Amino acid sequence: MPSDAEPSLSLEEHPKAKSDGSGGTAFGPIEPKPADERGRLFAPAGLVRIFDKPHRDAPVIGAFRGGQSVAMKDSTLTPDRKLNREYLCDEGWYPVEPRGFVCVGGGEHATRDGNDPRVVAAMASLPDVNADYPFHYGVSVGAPQYRRLPTAIEQREQEKDLDAHLAHPVESDDEKGGAVSSTPAGKPPTPAFLRYLETTKLPLVDEKPAFSGMKVSWTQEFDANGRTWLLTPDMTILPKDKVRQKPLPDLRGIDLKANPSMKLPLAYFWTDDTTKFRMGSDGKLIETAEKFKRHSFVRTSLKQVRGPHGLVYWNVDDDAWVAYNTVSIIKKAEYIAPHIGPRDKWVEVRVTWGYLLAYEGHEPVYATAISPGQDGIANSAYSTARGKHYVQWKLLSGDMSGRDKGSDWYVQEVPWVQYYRDNFALHGAWWHDDFGRPKSHGCINVSPPDARHLFGWMDPPMPDGWYAVSPYAPVAKSTMIHIRP
Repeated sequence: MPSDAEPSLSLEEHPKAKSDGSGGTAFGPIEPKPADERGRLFAPAGLVRIFDKPHRDAPVIGAFRGGQSVAMKDSTLTPDRKLNREYLCDEGWYPVEPRGFVCVGGGEHATRDGNDPRVVAAMASLPDVNADYPFHYGVSVGAPQYRRLPTAIEQREQEKDLDAHLAHPVESDDEKGGAVSSTPAGKPPTPAFLRYLETTKLPLVDEKPAFSGMKVSWTQEFDANGRTWLLTPDMTILPKDKVRQKPLPDLRGIDLKANPSMKLPLAYFWTDDTTKFRMGSDGKLIETAEKFKRHSFVRTSLKQVRGPHGLVYWNVDDDAWVAYNTVSIIKKAEYIAPHIGPRDKWVEVRVTWGYLLAYEGHEPVYATAISPGQDGIANSAYSTARGKHYVQWKLLSGDMSGRDKGSDWYVQEVPWVQYYRDNFALHGAWWHDDFGRPKSHGCINVSPPDARHLFGWMDPPMPDGWYAVSPYAPVAKSTMIHIRP
């Protein structure tokens, strides 16, 4: 609600709210209509699994999300795909493109009805997969997760401090996740979402609130019943006035193929803006007023000299020098596994230096900074496991949770996730901007722009309409991630 307005919880929509009736999303494209006339299967909610064979005990090789659809290879229900004890599927199994089988019918399975209200509403909440940041992101200050639109009375019943909260907005605090925005959406909920609420008859609140500090994601905003609301991809509703937002990381690595002048080795400035030194005529380094920007990359010759304050200085950007402790040096791998072929994709991660290099064969093609586990290379819960690993699952986004120092943590819709060992993944991290420093619980954090680039480049590729995929020999191979000290 506007910051200069008297707190109000009337049932009237925001006066500027209008609807064009399209049911469109406020952020990102609705899944486009298919260009062909093949039959399709639709996911009504959650993740619908894609199996290797038409059997519930078969390996799961992928999934598609509520609102998405996949093309069927054959829309005819043959006798061997109908319900029976072996196959355990309500309405039958259907083969889908480019591989696998999907069960139709039942609460957790696919539907052939593209007009199902759950499908239509979820379609407008899909992420924008063409953006570095496929969702909007923020940090809860203790918001309830409503399953349907609450009335004014229901809001006060669920949020005991509501009047005081609205009268005294949450103060900005970057350490806790930024500022709360009071800007209204300027539009009401979409007709598709209202139809979804009418037909699903959901309980008022989710069993789990968005506890203080929980990292949340959303795709739409709308005004209703006196407040502005955020619609999450899982179709829960959060009050915007209880979610902090802050600027997102903008670090972007170096595409070495697209930028041939940027050759290894590179220096990466991971601390702060860094002072440039020049070599004087007497052979001593002189401090200048110029600086290299934090999170920038420049070439280095790897030459070193000792200079002011007794420190060692690296030669960078032809004729500049910087203190050794202000940069991370990114170098081509000294060892490449003998099984790597000239076209094989693989990734090298250096934990102590805080960088990642992507390779095609023996040639590096992408360089960027990473944040490894908080404990570095120590053998502990929050270290990044060294060795050769392979991508096991890729998800466009996924929830992550755990417990740290006696407190629970939860992140909705972590973007561009590639699991390579147990619960450890290479993924985008929007909640910090300290790439180059140890930060994670053991995962490999990269900026979302870098994570999106790597996600699209690494194998296995994501089939059309899928949300998650696993390697599938021999048609979809994996990518090696070699983690070194």
